[in-house]
Amino acid sequence: MYKKKRLGLAILLTAISLAACQKTADNPTQADPSTPVQAEQAEPDSTADSGSAADKDDALNQPPSGEPITLTFGHGQAEGHPYQTAALYFKDQVEKESGGTITVEVSPNGTLGDEREQIEGLQMGTIDITVAVAAALSGFDSNMDVFNMPYLFGSREEAFKVLDGEVGQSIFKGLESQGIRTFGTFDLGFRSMTNSIRPIIAPEDCQGIRMRTLESSVCVDALGCLGIDAVSMSFSELFTSLQTGAVDGQENPLFTIYNSRFYEVQKYLSLTEHFYPVCPVMMSDITWNKLSPDQQEIVSRALEEAVAYERELSGQELDKMRTSCEEAGMEVNDVDKAPFIEAVAPVYEKYEPQFGDLIRQIQEAVK
Repeated sequence: MYKKKRLGLAILLTAISLAACQKTADNPTQADPSTPVQAEQAEPDSTADSGSAADKDDALNQPPSGEPITLTFGHGQAEGHPYQTAALYFKDQVEKESGGTITVEVSPNGTLGDEREQIEGLQMGTIDITVAVAAALSGFDSNMDVFNMPYLFGSREEAFKVLDGEVGQSIFKGLESQGIRTFGTFDLGFRSMTNSIRPIIAPEDCQGIRMRTLESSVCVDALGCLGIDAVSMSFSELFTSLQTGAVDGQENPLFTIYNSRFYEVQKYLSLTEHFYPVCPVMMSDITWNKLSPDQQEIVSRALEEAVAYERELSGQELDKMRTSCEEAGMEVNDVDKAPFIEAVAPVYEKYEPQFGDLIRQIQEAVK
């Protein structure tokens, strides 16, 4: 009897064991709770991710690509002029952002030549960056002369709207065929008249005054409508010509009048504000193509920032310039512009065949 009980118990235990094995076979993914989970299954491998992050940090900390290069930035204004301040701002930005692969040499006072000569330097690649008025550019692209039309813009803000917009950019694009890239325009404020004979209050006061103007037929014709004996000459010759009496007067923005010390040889300053000088910031295409993509991005961004900086500085300083000229001994007077605008109307008729469409595009863009 006892043997039978032991045999039955053995059979029962065997049956239970077989049932357990069958259950495990039917569920192969079920883990034995007594078996530890492998580390590579329980925890993600962070080695690859940390390596990738380190690679990204290293890439961000790499200096910009490109061979070391020195850029020349020439212009015709004096050291205290906004041009010079903005050029030095550009120099600081570029040298810092390029990690030393780009250095900038700034040359004010026309030491690299007058505006036309510096533009030719851009074409030859002997000068890298410069700023010039539209009148100096008309010999390279005749459409630039449209910006010399008198009373074309009613305010600096109107000018910015056109020059930064589609119309202005399409006109500047014409310079690309001459090997010149543009990066916005510096601001000088409007041009006004000085002379050593009498105050100019009405158009009749202009009669017979021999006045230097820009080298542009549009400028000469516009002043001629006022009865002025207009003479084109290089800016570098102007101070001596005023000093010797070769010319009686000149017309320029207030910054230029003050920083060039014209108050030493001119008595009267009349705020006619007849021309708005459009002054593109330009770079040689030859130089541009020497730069790596990283360097091109740095230079382009820095030039655009320099334009915004110069315009802001110009706006802050313009009102001070009138006071500075007065304190230097000049007699300053405002004018009613309406009769001046009427007097120069014939110049618009004369240049209608050449610039009529462009003028209408500009006027439409101002609205």
